[in-house]
Amino acid sequence: MPVRRTWTHALVTAAAICTLATPLASAHAAADDDSENSPLPSSYVAPAAPRGELEDLGSPMSSLTVVEGAFGHLPDGRLAAYAAPMGENAQLNVSATTFPDPTTQLGRYTMTGASGDATIAVAPDGKVYVGTFYEGRLFQWDPATEQMTDLGQATSEATYLYGLSVAGDGTVYGGSYPDAHVWSFKPGSGFTDLGRITDDPDIKYARSTAYDPVHHALYVGTAPVGKVFRLDLTTKQIGEIPLAPNAKPASAVADLDYADGQILVNYDGMLRAVDTNTNTEIPVVDGDTGQVTTSYPMSARGVSTAMRGGVYTSSVYNGAVHVVRYDLATHTVERTGVTSRRGALIGYGWDTENGHDVLYAFAGNYSGGGFRYDIDSGESGSLQFQITASPSPLQHVLPNHDGSKVFVDAFLNGNTSAYDVATGTSSPVARVGQVEDWTLHDGTVFAGTYPNGSLVSLPEETGTPLTTYARLQDTDSQIRPIEAKEHDGKIWYGTEPDYGLRGGAIAVLDPNTKTVEVTRNVVPDHTIASLAFLDDSVYAGTSTQGGTGTEPAPGDAKLVRWNPDTKTVVRSVSPVPGAGSVNALTVHNGHLYGLADGTLFEANPGTLAVTRSLRLKVSGGFGASGGELVFHPNGYLYVSAGSSLVVVDPLAFTQQTTVTDAQLRLEPSPDGAMWTLLRPDGFTNFLHLGRYTPAATRCSTPDNRDYVTLFGKTTTVRNRFLEPGCTLQDLLLRRAGRTSDTATVKRWLDRLAGTGQLSTTERDMLWNAVRNGR
Repeated sequence: MPVRRTWTHALVTAAAICTLATPLASAHAAADDDSENSPLPSSYVAPAAPRGELEDLGSPMSSLTVVEGAFGHLPDGRLAAYAAPMGENAQLNVSATTFPDPTTQLGRYTMTGASGDATIAVAPDGKVYVGTFYEGRLFQWDPATEQMTDLGQATSEATYLYGLSVAGDGTVYGGSYPDAHVWSFKPGSGFTDLGRITDDPDIKYARSTAYDPVHHALYVGTAPVGKVFRLDLTTKQIGEIPLAPNAKPASAVADLDYADGQILVNYDGMLRAVDTNTNTEIPVVDGDTGQVTTSYPMSARGVSTAMRGGVYTSSVYNGAVHVVRYDLATHTVERTGVTSRRGALIGYGWDTENGHDVLYAFAGNYSGGGFRYDIDSGESGSLQFQITASPSPLQHVLPNHDGSKVFVDAFLNGNTSAYDVATGTSSPVARVGQVEDWTLHDGTVFAGTYPNGSLVSLPEETGTPLTTYARLQDTDSQIRPIEAKEHDGKIWYGTEPDYGLRGGAIAVLDPNTKTVEVTRNVVPDHTIASLAFLDDSVYAGTSTQGGTGTEPAPGDAKLVRWNPDTKTVVRSVSPVPGAGSVNALTVHNGHLYGLADGTLFEANPGTLAVTRSLRLKVSGGFGASGGELVFHPNGYLYVSAGSSLVVVDPLAFTQQTTVTDAQLRLEPSPDGAMWTLLRPDGFTNFLHLGRYTPAATRCSTPDNRDYVTLFGKTTTVRNRFLEPGCTLQDLLLRRAGRTSDTATVKRWLDRLAGTGQLSTTERDMLWNAVRNGR
């Protein structure tokens, strides 16, 4: 069983934290009834919200996510495989590959603060260099001393490092995100920032590099606008290498490799080649057809180093991963007749065994698999490298229909597990892919996944098999379905577009007909971040955020009412000036509630006029998919915003308390618990599953209608909580409904007025209503 830690949070009164909310100055005038803005008495103090228990249930899954691997020879001559799987304080795993013996793990070396290798390379002296996620740091491991060294941040703004390549003198070159700089590291001299590779503001990634030793030049591939540039390291001159265009503009040059006077380019998954003497594209010939092609599929991390006049890589053909060879003299690429059953090749090394040249490779991203190919004998086979799994960074959580199990999905590798609530154990289910959001409908989990914008489902009970309905990347250039909700028997998605693009969509999946209807540019250039429904109206919250690598669209995030029949926007407002995203919406008691970055607002569904707003005290950054609103049966609103989980009194519209500042997501369960993902102390990723359960109250399901109603008549007295979980409406009805003398009700109302929980005017109105109603 996982280790469990429990906290009980004492909740403080709202008066100690924040004041009553007021309407936004720039919002439209109040909608149909000005009394919606009538305040509670200034003397009213909201009681503490119910206490709650937050349980840390530990890591529900571990995984092997190897983005790229590399090979080198140890001081004793053995071939070693190097990989640093994704994980907090990631470790470089070193494995020996002495054929025909099984691979053995020689050691694991921690890169403190790193979350895995985005790129890895081995220098001529055998030192291993790893460029890491999140802090843009370069690490060096020396096989002679077995020492791991943090060399520092490559550029001042780098958060990801990419595309390491190494010169003969040991100088390491690489690129960065989000500043799109290229840089070098020379042992003994340190880092040199070589500057931004292009002035194009849409380019955020220097995604790949290849060093040309003949001309002392560095080739750089970019994203989300896929181009190849050449930096002359002597003159510092930069020029773009023209490549024949694809059917649509390329979004990434994922890999570049140098081999005998040529640069091999992964151009949006297609193999291209450049002559480094003329800096012009070389026609690539498909060996199966004899035709020149610009669309030979490349499913791999780059290519191997040259061996006997050719380089090796992998390509998918008829559903299988084939090992292919590119002949450097004839520029012909053709299948070798050998397949990799473990997946695409993602790192290469050569060894000599019994006089034969043997290619080794990492194969597939998620299993620590490998591949061996003797190019002399033609013998090939699969390997299993001894790589230790790391706790998975988590992305989403979803309880099933009765709360007996909870689905959890991992960031990046997209592994999915089911946590059994009764036993506290997890078991894997069908790999869904990196879930951007998901929902339940009729015994089925419906999810939207990255990177292909796939709309998929799996049965709630068995977790397998997976059904795919659409790939929105192919049809509508949408790759992140960041909102998923069930409404009227259909599954509705709000989406974010592909890299470098703007303009999200509303996609509607009909599970019965298996058809998907997509409407783009509901709000031009805006992502659709949130959805809500009331009667025949569809409400959408937008984000100025575009696809990864874009600058936000100018202006504010929008709240719109959308007509699904005409596919038109009926009304549009900016609910919170300056907000970049309306990242959560829900409907409760006939009101529309939204979260715009860190501001909670209430709006009239008809006019979209904002009637109340509250700036929450929360931690962490905000994004298009970074918010949740859950109205609990206990009458309180639980808000996940940034990295904080906070409790809001929706009647007084005040923030009650902060449960934690280290969580992500919030999903309610039928048993009253709410499931979340937790970031353990000292970590940066959300690695643990968490459950928050509010304590029971005297009024298990409080009556939290807006105004007090007596004997079928609604008064103008605003309802409010008088004790944790019990409202004025609840407690008044208990007293007014008794057969005892109404004088007891009068004394009770007098006490509330005396403590400031009611104004004298409100006391008199309620007393008259009780007396006249009887």
